[in-house]
Amino acid sequence: MINTRLLQIMLVCSIGILSSFSWSSGEKFVTSAQEDLDGDGNIEDILLSNITEPGAFILKVGEFSTKGKFQSALEDVDGFIIVDIDKSDKYKEVAVHTPGLSADDEYLIFWYDGKLIKEMGYLSRWPLFYGNGIVNVDAWMGFWPIREKYVLDKNSRTLQQVPQEFYYVGVEAEVIESFPIYKTRGVSHVVAHLKPKSECLILVCDPSPMPPGDDWYLIKSATGLVGWTQEKAIYDKLFLPWAD
Repeated sequence: MINTRLLQIMLVCSIGILSSFSWSSGEKFVTSAQEDLDGDGNIEDILLSNITEPGAFILKVGEFSTKGKFQSALEDVDGFIIVDIDKSDKYKEVAVHTPGLSADDEYLIFWYDGKLIKEMGYLSRWPLFYGNGIVNVDAWMGFWPIREKYVLDKNSRTLQQVPQEFYYVGVEAEVIESFPIYKTRGVSHVVAHLKPKSECLILVCDPSPMPPGDDWYLIKSATGLVGWTQEKAIYDKLFLPWAD
């Protein structure tokens, strides 16, 4: 039997851990800095200004500038950080940040080629920059952390998301009320009914484009049977550490 209370505490704490260490470097967001962004050996003055409405800003590098705006942001832009997405090239990038609501961090990534400032992509929640052209982005899905992967397209110098059919969950839970799991992602061909007070393992998630509550989860029962059910079916029927 797993200690579900301990599991709840550990998973809820992980939200704070991910949020606190969004940047592995531990650096703080700033509104001005000096850095060689284009690898020409000259240091550029970088300035973030004209923050007059939520999500809007002007990013200036040397004598060049560009306007930017977070489309859904309700909070002011609070600064940027310098990152190095791919240490094998000559560039460093500027990641402009807005905190968003409920710590839903948002980022617009820019690069500078010596003449133009160009947007590379949008990231949300907690990005991890490894310096090898890969950026992993962690987010919270109510009771489990989801990880998305982005890669740097060296031709367009944009960040491209790598699609996943399923996302690993790996969360154990106790069954509160019996419910069925199905052979496929549909309500037919019942594999088993999970028994109250038994343990189950939520293996993977298939995010649905439909409204919240329609995501499909693959569950392994205490007897080793595997089947699908939807989030709305497990919300009140499994003991899970739900948190925003």
